[in-house]
Amino acid sequence: MTPKQRFWLSRFFIAVFLITTPLILAYAAGYHINWRYLKLERTGLLEIKTEPAKAKATIDELKAWLIKPKDLTTPLKLKNLRPGNYTVKLDLEGYHSWKKTLTINPAETTFAKNIRLFKKSTPELIFSLPNETDLTLADWAKDNDYSLNSKQLSTSSINYFLNDKQLADNWLDTQGLKSVCQLTNKKLALAKEFELWLVDVEEKETTLLGRFSKPIKQLICLPDNDNYLIYGHDSSWELIELDNRQNHNIWRLAELQQLSKSAINKKGDRLYFYGRLHDQNGLFSLEL
Repeated sequence: MTPKQRFWLSRFFIAVFLITTPLILAYAAGYHINWRYLKLERTGLLEIKTEPAKAKATIDELKAWLIKPKDLTTPLKLKNLRPGNYTVKLDLEGYHSWKKTLTINPAETTFAKNIRLFKKSTPELIFSLPNETDLTLADWAKDNDYSLNSKQLSTSSINYFLNDKQLADNWLDTQGLKSVCQLTNKKLALAKEFELWLVDVEEKETTLLGRFSKPIKQLICLPDNDNYLIYGHDSSWELIELDNRQNHNIWRLAELQQLSKSAINKKGDRLYFYGRLHDQNGLFSLEL
């Protein structure tokens, strides 16, 4: 190699060092280059936890990255994400998928930590009843046989949870109220005939969760999680996620011919109800 070649080669490596070192230091400090606007931007962090764990995460926006993480499973923490929207899908065999668009902001952590994945299951017949049975009159044989959680049973009276003093300002519209139950965070879920509401008693705020074409007949608050609510129409069980980022996820848990009285067990992993399925009346259970 001639002296001239060595001179220019050394200058090349010095230039590479002077260019790449600031970029590496900036990346380590939580910055990235926005090439569109030619400026440095702070990156963000995404943290995801699920129950159960080991769910596979798919994030569409990472597919275009030259260097991207592999085998993303929960619990998951991703650093140095460019600000913007990320479409996250979580899959676990035997469970309903979860999907939502989450926003990453500069120098902030976006959390999705209260995610519970629910099993794909079918109602199991515990015992049958004569077809002429009026299911609205059916009652539990022995509550202890199924370890039911009576605290999560819904009622048609708002006064079971709120007294006259708490309602004195007329801030809560209870007209047409069909059922109400209390979440573990002390918020209330209210079902009117075609509407589902979330009520923050301390802040005296109400949030409409959804309007439906079919009447809401059943309402169940989970005993172990305040991010989900189970409700039933005449012939189906559905589940709604209360996290309202982008939208409220809704899943169809089961379809029946008729749905009547219901309750959930103390662990919050099995739903019991009287109903009609495959032309058979009886008491059924649904694994959650």
